[in-house]
Parts: sequence; C-alpha cells; structure tokens
Amino acid sequence: MKAGVLGLVDGTFKVVDSFTETISEDGHELEQCLTIDRVFSLPGGDMAFEGRAAIDAIVNETVTSIENGDIHVAEQEEIVTRYAEFVGVPGEFVAVNSGDSAFAFELIGKETGTDIERVSLDVDAFFTAHADATPWKAGFFGTGQNGTNGVFHGEDLRDSMDSILADSRLNQVGLSYEFDGADVKMTATRSGYVELYQPSSFDSAQYLEYLREEILPHLE
Repeated sequence: MKAGVLGLVDGTFKVVDSFTETISEDGHELEQCLTIDRVFSLPGGDMAFEGRAAIDAIVNETVTSIENGDIHVAEQEEIVTRYAEFVGVPGEFVAVNSGDSAFAFELIGKETGTDIERVSLDVDAFFTAHADATPWKAGFFGTGQNGTNGVFHGEDLRDSMDSILADSRLNQVGLSYEFDGADVKMTATRSGYVELYQPSSFDSAQYLEYLREEILPHLE
C-alpha cells in the first residue's frame, strides 16, 4: 500500500487484533469485521500492521418501476457492505486506502480503546520545507482579492509558485525530490491523502516510514 488517508491515534496500543461482531441498527442486523493480515517491521525496526475492514451499512436507494403504464419512483432501504484496506503503526497513526474507507479508523479505535482522527495537512509548510523539490502539481484556493483557485500541472512549476502563493494557499501539491536515497514522486492534499507514485519498489513499510518522517511533522 502506497496511498491513503492519514489518521492520527489519540491514545496508546501495542497490537491490533482481528474481530467480527454484529450490531443492531434500525431493526437490521449489521456485520462489522476487522482483519489483521500481517504484522511487520519498519526499516527502523518499529512494528507495524496491515489489514482489511468491512462494515454493513444502511443506505437509501432510489427505486424506479413501471406499473400499469405509470412510472413509480420510491426510496428503499438497502444494506451495502463497505470495504477498506489499511496500514499503521501501533499507537501513532493509521492510513486507509481512501476517504470512503475512514470507517476503519473507528473499528481500529474500538478494538484498541483509542480515537483515530483524520488529519489535516499544512500543505504550505510541507512545500516550504522542500525548497529543493520540483513541483509538478499544485492546487490553490484564494485568500485575497486576487486569490487564485484551481489545479495546475507541469514539469516544473517552481518559477510560477511565488506569484500564485502571494494571494492563495495550497490545498494539494505534487513534488519530485530525493528521499532516503530514492527519487520520490508524490502528491499530498490538505485533507490528509498522501500517495507515492515512485519509486515503484516501495512497499507498505517504506510508505509508513515516509509518512512518519515527511508528513507527520507538517500536520495542522
């Protein structure tokens, strides 16, 4: 796993155990499942975990039918199963594979007796800390009368960044730079999503180490 939404742990725990339980909601029996697939070591020696989560959820679906020549549209409750993949470091942070997978934070928190909250990344501070990086993507939102909104792509946006940032703030950025002896190409958003495109050889352990060293110091 090399992409995900980051959640910070409020509390401490050393291990996460798999579990399955059934809860009752609005007259329905809903299943929740947390599976730890493996425990492994980070490059620095600390322990980490990787797994999957799934929950049943009640959703309202629009159902359309034709009866006796008339079109009928109605709302109908259905049970859907949501799925997530995650990696994490005990007592520190967890990354889930998408924003729709944030329910895994709650399941892991329930099993470990902690709270896991989705982070907000200070993208401006992250960008400033990597003055030697090559920016290839930048998303802005205006903060002044002449503020710029939008997303820009290019091979090297460094020359145009200063003028744009004068009246805007970053909400996402893509950088290419050297990290731990490797050429990294990545993107990060203010909402806590971080993806490593290169190097392709990076695994979950190296992704977690990257998050710990490069992203955690720049949370809002």
